[in-house]
Amino acid sequence: MPGQYDHIVQRFLDEEGGAIVYLSDDSVFGRALRNIVSRIIGFKGETLFSFVRPGPAMDKCRELRDSNTPCLLFVERILEERPNTDFIFRFTREFPEAHVIVLTWEINHETVAYFFELGVSRVLVKPVSANKVIEEMAMAIDPPSELKKLEDRCESLLNNKDFDEALEITDRILLLKPNSARGLTMRGDALMGIDETDKGVQSYMAAHEAKPIYMEPLKKLASAFSAMEDERALTYMQQLDEISPLNPERKIDIAEQHLRQGQTEEAEIYMDRCVEMAEREHLSMVGDLTERIVDAVAVQAPNLAVKYLNRVIDSKRVLGRDDLVHFNRLGIILRGEGKWKEAVEVYEKALAIVRDDPVIHYNMGLAYWEGNERLTALKCFEQALELDPIFYAGSVGVALNIGSLYLDLRQFADAEPFFQHVLDLDPENRTAKKRLQASRDHVSSLHKSGRAGHDKTGTESKESINVDGMGSDSGLYAKRPKKSGTKTFDVDTLTDKGSKQKKKKDGKGHWLDF
Repeated sequence: MPGQYDHIVQRFLDEEGGAIVYLSDDSVFGRALRNIVSRIIGFKGETLFSFVRPGPAMDKCRELRDSNTPCLLFVERILEERPNTDFIFRFTREFPEAHVIVLTWEINHETVAYFFELGVSRVLVKPVSANKVIEEMAMAIDPPSELKKLEDRCESLLNNKDFDEALEITDRILLLKPNSARGLTMRGDALMGIDETDKGVQSYMAAHEAKPIYMEPLKKLASAFSAMEDERALTYMQQLDEISPLNPERKIDIAEQHLRQGQTEEAEIYMDRCVEMAEREHLSMVGDLTERIVDAVAVQAPNLAVKYLNRVIDSKRVLGRDDLVHFNRLGIILRGEGKWKEAVEVYEKALAIVRDDPVIHYNMGLAYWEGNERLTALKCFEQALELDPIFYAGSVGVALNIGSLYLDLRQFADAEPFFQHVLDLDPENRTAKKRLQASRDHVSSLHKSGRAGHDKTGTESKESINVDGMGSDSGLYAKRPKKSGTKTFDVDTLTDKGSKQKKKKDGKGHWLDF
């Protein structure tokens, strides 16, 4: 058997032209691995690449992939005294075909379950003999299984949506190995594919009962019941969380199920666990996970959205331009709650980090406007325009806001180009048509009376409030926009100049055109 394992590894390195990447600060194991490759297996070529930092290791793997070189990765579970889960997560997502062996000095069931869930091939606990290393390499490269060909064939058919033939293959798999958890799971996939939902669910349940540690059936059950809006989805998600508690994304799935059932406190428990897990294991994911949490709770529990955005901001040792999205989102939610002063404070903190971001100045202007501080709002808008004169380009909402505030403050000539830009993007926009005409009428009237092109007194008249006949409480013309009727548009990030309109959410879950 040892000779067979040697042959598998040698074939991988020699005939297939494979390579081994080693990411670890354990120099002793690194020397042993090099000795195994060069002496025991007998391969003399340059095929082992050692790294102590994740970045260069990832770059090497990309280089190997671009040259169509098969890759086997040895990666340390703890690197520089910190969990290396973040790297493993990103690697398995970017290189799903690569073989991964995780190295560790100690292990527990929960960690193994999560690594296998990520797509890790093997977990190797040190210290370990040379023969064991070769065996694990061979098992990762070419896992033995009498049913492997049938299972691979069935998986290919499922990927191609050939569900009828896949169902026939599962019959053969289960004939060779009754109660095969993988076979039953693939049978469930095939049945779901031909809309035999009840039979598919039964097959997933049988797979779970056959091998409770195998997570795929539980995932399928959770997905199926979630699609049917069945409360049993939560039960299966919680079972998955018990088996593999290191998965932070699943904790958000569970929290969302609790929110659907109106169980806010239970949802908060899982969201807290998600953030704690991400801060410990997945530093690069903290921002994305927090954004997903905020999306989930912004409408039902905005106070929780504020909590988690503050948490992610406070958790950063150094804040930079990439963190502005969190400040913007927090300000938008606070404004949605009518807390415009608190929103201004958030934007001021953001400007202390990056002074030259026009989006922050613009969103701060919206906050002041909602507090009826119109002149201060205009100053913020104009600071944004000074930093980038066309930052509003491509956005109907932003251009409409700027033009409307100029119009509200009787600066009619200044308002015109913004309404015209809205019509360039959306020729049928009725609001922009009315307001552009009102601006032009006022400019014409002022010229006839011999006055300047616009009045910068900042005084408000009945005409400016009712120029479009909508009434003083309508949309942007209200002295203090109503919380549910506000028609201001937020910018979370700058759009590319000349790009197509994009859609983003504001703090209330509304879709806005950009």
